[in-house]
Amino acid sequence: MPNVIKSGENGNTAKVTSDGLLQTYATNRDSFTQVNLDGDAYNINTGFITLTNAADTPVLYLKNNETRDFLVTAIAVGVKDSTGGTDLVAITIVRNPTAGTIVSNASAVAINSNRNFGSNKALTADAYKGATGSTMTDGTDHILFVQPDSGRLFATVDEVLPKGTSIGIKIAPPANNTSMIVYAAIIGHLVEAF
Repeated sequence: MPNVIKSGENGNTAKVTSDGLLQTYATNRDSFTQVNLDGDAYNINTGFITLTNAADTPVLYLKNNETRDFLVTAIAVGVKDSTGGTDLVAITIVRNPTAGTIVSNASAVAINSNRNFGSNKALTADAYKGATGSTMTDGTDHILFVQPDSGRLFATVDEVLPKGTSIGIKIAPPANNTSMIVYAAIIGHLVEAF
């Protein structure tokens, strides 16, 4: 008789070979698919913001207030044509900003959505959008991207936000800009607890 391991819960068995190998059938899922199925993946998006000068402007601030780490897997930034602008758009990702008017005069992002349409879970986070004249202080510049106006940047990243840490996105329109519509988004998920 072959050696078996028997489940006390339902009586199912798994065979153990003479070499000590466990023989079972399994379904394999990548971790992102699993956290999405669990309702722990999110899309944070500012919605459209009109920038009316060429100043480096904070447009998105996200602070993780969950007990689990939040993994940022992608950053998306869209920029429409600039009125008066004559150069590239600079996009800066800021590590651990803590203050500024984007925080003190908080305006909630337009979209804070669970990526599992059947889940009613909400991300416990401070998610704010900025506007022309907003400030973001503390923190350090972490990643720099450039983008022509009238385009979309989609950058895959792996940035980990433990509880209490934050990430910011600043956009500097082209020189001489007087009007440019932008948006910024963070796509990510809570890390599975093992």
